[in-house]
Amino acid sequence: MLLKLNLELTFLVFLCILEYKISWRLTMLSKKLINKKLGQGAFAMARQVKELKKTTDNSKIINSTIGTFFDNNENLLIFDTVEKIYKELPPVDIFGYASGVSGSAEYKEAVKKDILSNHFDLFKQTKTYIDVTATAGGTGAIHNTFKGYSEEEDTVLLPDFMWEAYINLSQANNLNYETYSLFSGDSFDLEGFSEKILRIIKKQKKIIIVINDPCQNPTGYSLSFEEWKAIVEILKKASSYGEVILLNDIAYIDYDFRGKELSRKHFSLFANLPKNILVILAYSMSKSFTCYGLRSGAQIAISSSQEIIEEFSYSSEFLCRTSWSNISKGGMSILSKILNNDTYLNEIDANRIEWVNLLKERAKVFLEHAEKENLNHCPFKGGFFITIPISEHKEKILKYLIEKNIFVLPLKNGIRVAICSVPTEKLKKLPKEIKKAIDNFQI
Repeated sequence: MLLKLNLELTFLVFLCILEYKISWRLTMLSKKLINKKLGQGAFAMARQVKELKKTTDNSKIINSTIGTFFDNNENLLIFDTVEKIYKELPPVDIFGYASGVSGSAEYKEAVKKDILSNHFDLFKQTKTYIDVTATAGGTGAIHNTFKGYSEEEDTVLLPDFMWEAYINLSQANNLNYETYSLFSGDSFDLEGFSEKILRIIKKQKKIIIVINDPCQNPTGYSLSFEEWKAIVEILKKASSYGEVILLNDIAYIDYDFRGKELSRKHFSLFANLPKNILVILAYSMSKSFTCYGLRSGAQIAISSSQEIIEEFSYSSEFLCRTSWSNISKGGMSILSKILNNDTYLNEIDANRIEWVNLLKERAKVFLEHAEKENLNHCPFKGGFFITIPISEHKEKILKYLIEKNIFVLPLKNGIRVAICSVPTEKLKKLPKEIKKAIDNFQI
């Protein structure tokens, strides 16, 4: 009997040691970074495609992963005017430090002019204050907003179909997140949006809400002006319970199929809001000016409180200094020169219209073939992407497509097709292949 007990005790000790060894590992990381990893995102998949091209004819590959604009020969599209300006910059404007951690005065004015020019009079009349901080791309604007306006373990509110870097940025700042339903039928889910905001702010007394609009990544949905009016009313109601920070990610604003004026119309609704509502626009030169690698962006803050804007100015400057210091002087110089030269601006606007027409053509081709194949997709209004919602067997579907040399970006709840990077001819056959992959794993 004693021998049996000793054996059982020895076995239990062995199991405990084994479990300890399995769970323990050497780490020097901060606890907040343990198990924080990037998944198989767009850049990793792009590297996979690059390797495949060494052994496979490119005509047999469909690469729909990265959100950069390519022509129908799969060459990166860059504005000739932007390239010309950059090449003519004096060395000091390329290699020198920027004249301020939060961006040069010329760059800040150029950003305001590019985005808010039609609204300056309204903002002035309603005593609505604005300021700009230069950031490392639109991503830097999101990072600064999360870091500057949240407390650790706060919950931020994100869309259920989203650019998944929002999750990474939440995790990097030790934040939790919840999602709101983006759609009710073919429209924005205002009821679900309102319910989530009110529930969180009543508990937390503060909330950051992310809306990627227009040309939402990854669905291509754009809110109507009426939907924006309803959203602003929801924010006003929420502000009676606490502080509201709306982060409007406008990375794709210049590819709105409705045109430049209508893409910016909803900014008029940000005038004369309650003082405890702060609106921040996450601005990027990557798409609008094809300056992807220069990492030039901005936070544009809008508030009815001068004190809140002053607070934004010094705190965001501190965040820049302690993150990346200051951004590319070359990127800021390019935008400053464009926005102060009507010829340059007109050339780029004319080019953009051509490129938007190319996106329209590609969207038309994809959506017509999707309808023919009875392939379901999220509501699409314009921009770089179309999303196919998938609730089951996503990994198997992706593997099936990769075996056919078709690469699409996996999302938590679907797959994203980047019509910006896929030639029109290849888009004709893509819906059929996706539908075949989905049907292959349906029970």
